[in-house]
Amino acid sequence: MSPEINLVNYYFLLIILDLVPLQYVSTKITTANTGLRHHDVDHSSNIREKECPRGWIRYERTKSCFHVIEQRMRWSEAEQTCVDFGGHLASITDEYENVFAFSVAKQANLSTPTLWLGRLVKLTQTGEYEWNDGALGRQVDGFRGELPFGTDLCLTMWLDFDRPEGSWNEWDCNYASGYSALCKRSLKRTPVTTTAEPDIRSGIDSGLSYYSRRCCLNSASCHNASETCTSEERCIPDDLDCWTKTCSNGGIGWCLPLPPT
Repeated sequence: MSPEINLVNYYFLLIILDLVPLQYVSTKITTANTGLRHHDVDHSSNIREKECPRGWIRYERTKSCFHVIEQRMRWSEAEQTCVDFGGHLASITDEYENVFAFSVAKQANLSTPTLWLGRLVKLTQTGEYEWNDGALGRQVDGFRGELPFGTDLCLTMWLDFDRPEGSWNEWDCNYASGYSALCKRSLKRTPVTTTAEPDIRSGIDSGLSYYSRRCCLNSASCHNASETCTSEERCIPDDLDCWTKTCSNGGIGWCLPLPPT
């Protein structure tokens, strides 16, 4: 597979994982080997596009939106607040959504680095589970420590942990001091009427195109040519498992822009 195809596919992977917000990924993609090669998207009038409400963050993989409510509440109060917004406390179905939810929660800079997730209405010893909003999943690496079991388990996400893996804890649903909430709801549809042509300037600040470079999570083990990412970038490995395990190729990936703070 050619480098430019790799890079194009990688940008769409990041859109799917929402590690880089959709509005910050170019509709005109710049490749490393061939200068500027653009993938055009025509924004015609009267096209209906899925959107999130203002203040919510879009996650394309599950066609949903996430939002942090900073007020500390008991689980039932937090769930009702999310319902009032048209959603539920967040369900997480796989490791990709867990990475995204953890990133959204981290960006909120909560004074108490813990928030409510949804409630598991069923959990088996094999790690398969069902959330109170009906979502199904299997992400045993989300739990910190020994895997709980049973029904009606209220979950929290602990943000003082370095990685999303192991950040979940079962917690008392009636915990009096309460926690902040991570809400999740489905995308809505609104009309799009703009016909403006997108700017094709290159660079992070334009928000419309980005010139990426190869990098390694562990440069000492990297067997391929790579560069060091800047302070405004993050090295995203081709194999996301390299975040939690040692990869023989050093975790080679792409330098890509950090989400806005």
